[in-house]
Amino acid sequence: MAYCNCGEIPERPDGRCCVPVPPPSPCCLQGPPGVTGPVGATGPAGAVGATGPTGATGAVGATGSTGATGADGAVGATGPTGATGADGAVGATGPTGATGADGAVGATGPTGATGADGAVGAIGPTGATGADGAVGATGPTGATGPTGPTGATGPEGTVAAAAAVPDATGTENIVEQFNLLLNNLREAGLLKLE
Repeated sequence: MAYCNCGEIPERPDGRCCVPVPPPSPCCLQGPPGVTGPVGATGPAGAVGATGPTGATGAVGATGSTGATGADGAVGATGPTGATGADGAVGATGPTGATGADGAVGATGPTGATGADGAVGAIGPTGATGADGAVGATGPTGATGPTGPTGATGPEGTVAAAAAVPDATGTENIVEQFNLLLNNLREAGLLKLE
């Protein structure tokens, strides 16, 4: 399709410009506009012209209507967390507060179960033998009675031997062994019962 590049003149259906010119037309049957070339370098600034007279102040225009509020912009990305600052100096210790009132005494708990009896301790050592008591005064000798007749000689008696008792091995069992010896002598009839 041709393009009409003759300014304000519209393009005709046959592809020619509206102005009849001999072919080839300088503005008809051209291809589409090419890509805009790069902007050229900025030329040197011209000399500053003289300042013209100040024009009369124009009338103040009517205030335009307030434009619609634009949409909120997107929230920016959160920046990185800054480094942790150094610990501050420790403050001085405040004064000690007043002592609070004593709390109410709690109810007495139930009595716990009685614990098992402890083991029987070892028998203590036998105490030292007490000092002998003072000897009483000797009473007067009684009168000699008459000699009685001599009785018949009885049969020879036999002495029953008491059961043997092991020797005591120390102060721990000396009392036990001594009591056992006394018991054996009583059973053998060699010591009166209490």
